[in-house]
Amino acid sequence: MTAAAGAPLSLRFHAAGEWPDGTVDSAGDLILSPETDAALAAIAAPVSVKAKTSVFRQGDAAASVYLIRSGAMRVAHQLEDGRNQIVAFSWSGDLFGLADHGVYLNSADALTDCDLVEFSRPALKSLFLKEPQLQGDFLVEAIADLRMSQRHLLLVTHQRVTKRLAGFLVECARQPDCYDPKTGVLSLIMDRTDIADYLSTTVETVSRTIGALEEQRLMTRIDLRHVHLDLAGLQAMMVR
Repeated sequence: MTAAAGAPLSLRFHAAGEWPDGTVDSAGDLILSPETDAALAAIAAPVSVKAKTSVFRQGDAAASVYLIRSGAMRVAHQLEDGRNQIVAFSWSGDLFGLADHGVYLNSADALTDCDLVEFSRPALKSLFLKEPQLQGDFLVEAIADLRMSQRHLLLVTHQRVTKRLAGFLVECARQPDCYDPKTGVLSLIMDRTDIADYLSTTVETVSRTIGALEEQRLMTRIDLRHVHLDLAGLQAMMVR
């Protein structure tokens, strides 16, 4: 993980879920006041992370909060029995780094080369003391993390694995860096082990379920990392 000296900062916070009118722009990002944007930019540090690099591990001292400018992260939690549960895939505009009692609750690893913005927690706390209204603005961190957890929980509680996988594909198709709506082709940046860990199932079950969705003509494998989706059909399956 290296500092990207001289890189222009762009603080784009993705607005997951529903937000009041006037708080989200046409691209789906939160509208921050010029004062808030400037105050956060003053304490932000651009960082470059190579693919397959760990940003932090579960249980590490929580020194920072991170915003993704480009790329994708895998956020995972190791359960008491040793199993790995992926709780979120974080994308451009997402914040990550949820902490409790001063330590990170999860581990975060780069799936691709990533450009991040790092906010030191001590610097944030100092800023909040000077500008109390910023604390409310920056609650987006907790809100985003909670919404990702809620989205994941709703997905994995489906009894049918076909619905879990369909929901996962629909979720990935919302990412413009991964899905081309003109061709209907989705680029999967994670492998089947990651998908299985996210959906609380096995790699074998993921493979069988992909075959089942292909039989229903809801998706077609192009190669290991690219699939063609019947997005409308997958979305209809989710509500049946």
